[in-house]
Amino acid sequence: MKRPGPFQTLGAGVVLALGIGVLSAQTMPRTDNASASSASAGAPVAKATTSVAPEPGETAAATASASPSAEPADPTPKRAEYAGVAQGNGGLVAVSIKNGKAVAYFCDGRIESWLKGTAENNTLTLTGKGGSLITAALGGGKAQGRLQVGKAKWRFSAPLVKKPSGLYRATAVVRGAKVVGGWIVLPGGRQVGLVDVGDAAQAAPRLTPGSPVTVGGTRLIPEDTDAFIDTL
Repeated sequence: MKRPGPFQTLGAGVVLALGIGVLSAQTMPRTDNASASSASAGAPVAKATTSVAPEPGETAAATASASPSAEPADPTPKRAEYAGVAQGNGGLVAVSIKNGKAVAYFCDGRIESWLKGTAENNTLTLTGKGGSLITAALGGGKAQGRLQVGKAKWRFSAPLVKKPSGLYRATAVVRGAKVVGGWIVLPGGRQVGLVDVGDAAQAAPRLTPGSPVTVGGTRLIPEDTDAFIDTL
């Protein structure tokens, strides 16, 4: 048998070495790509966020809705005097308001009634002896409503007035008897009133606002509502 020559042996070795090198390159793991993939998988991914500033109007609206709403102011006047006529009777009605309190007087020269109550939200509610009642609304420069004295009922309208018009009252004690006088004065000069001495009523003398009057020898000093609205 013929042995291979030296050149043939060398060629075969070169071919074998090249084959082993190619095989090693194909089977070796791709460490560069694997490392990059691992790094990509392990690193946290930052998410993009967008912040939108609120419009000025939206901020104001949100603040307003969060804040408690303020109570509306009571439109009832703090101080006011009303005086007018009871319709269908011809008697006079006077109402005086001071800081939420109200007093009223009705007189037609024969019967009378003193009433007291409240004035709020432009509404009057006053009561007196014998079931007397006034309910009225304030607005447009006048008080308008209903008056009840005993079983009689009338509507009335009383415009705003200024002193010396309005309501007056005088009190005294004479020989153990209580004396109470009431007057209503209208801007045109018309007036009406009664004076009670004990249980007896009589026509009141004509009043000149600011001046005293004399009843049965007793001197009375009529006062406006500031003097008695808190004590009636």
